[in-house]
Amino acid sequence: MADTISAARAGTIRVGDVTVNRLGLGTNRITDTDEAYQLLEEAVNLGVNFIDTAHRYQGGASETAIGNALAPYKNGLVVATKGGWSNTLPDQLRGLLEESLQRLQTKRVDLYQLHRVNPSVPIEESVAVLKELQDEGKIRHIGLSEVSIEQLKKAQEVAPIVSVQNEYNVAVRQHEALVDYCTEQNIVFIPWFPLGGLSGDTTKVEALVAEVAKKYHATAQQIALAWLLKRSPIMLPIPGTLSIDHLKDNLRAADLELSDEDYEALRSSTVAD
Repeated sequence: MADTISAARAGTIRVGDVTVNRLGLGTNRITDTDEAYQLLEEAVNLGVNFIDTAHRYQGGASETAIGNALAPYKNGLVVATKGGWSNTLPDQLRGLLEESLQRLQTKRVDLYQLHRVNPSVPIEESVAVLKELQDEGKIRHIGLSEVSIEQLKKAQEVAPIVSVQNEYNVAVRQHEALVDYCTEQNIVFIPWFPLGGLSGDTTKVEALVAEVAKKYHATAQQIALAWLLKRSPIMLPIPGTLSIDHLKDNLRAADLELSDEDYEALRSSTVAD
């Protein structure tokens, strides 16, 4: 692998009208500490210009840490957050966004994602509120999280949707059809838990990832990220970490180019539901 570590080596992707590097940072475990500030600052120094958080993460401490560490945000740095849960009503979304804006110390969120769909509320009603907030200038782009193709299509009838964030990794692949649909529609797919399935269990897919990793003199996590990057040009992995060393290891995946044979072997190792 190259000596230079940079998220830019993974290439770029368009999120609406902004361009970011294709390896971002997930912050679901980050709290408002000096160590978190150092991690966030180092991530930006290493070319990470897409940082994903949520209103719920660590009771709001994740957003607070990002605001304290990085605001005012450098030009080109995209901070995405999420709001709403399975019991959230549409008229509550405005208040959640206002709290996120305050914590992130900004007047507009670059990418605001509906975190979970309330099964008792048509998704169109929730997205309509986000569209109002977008028209008011408080949201730049709208995204969704944990949705089906049907829900995505309904949301698209209300507002432009630039991203979808669902669980997806080399071992968990129930959203294959959604990835394909997003690829066709040029909608960014942000796989959460991108390193899932590498917990140390002896499974077929994990054994194969380990075998491929030895071939490339890489870690299993790097192979998993390289596989995602090759899966589709609209894929934007956001591996999370609390360690600068792990951050650097993850970014080294940008220098891996899996052969078609190894990619297909990993793809066929798990049958999608």
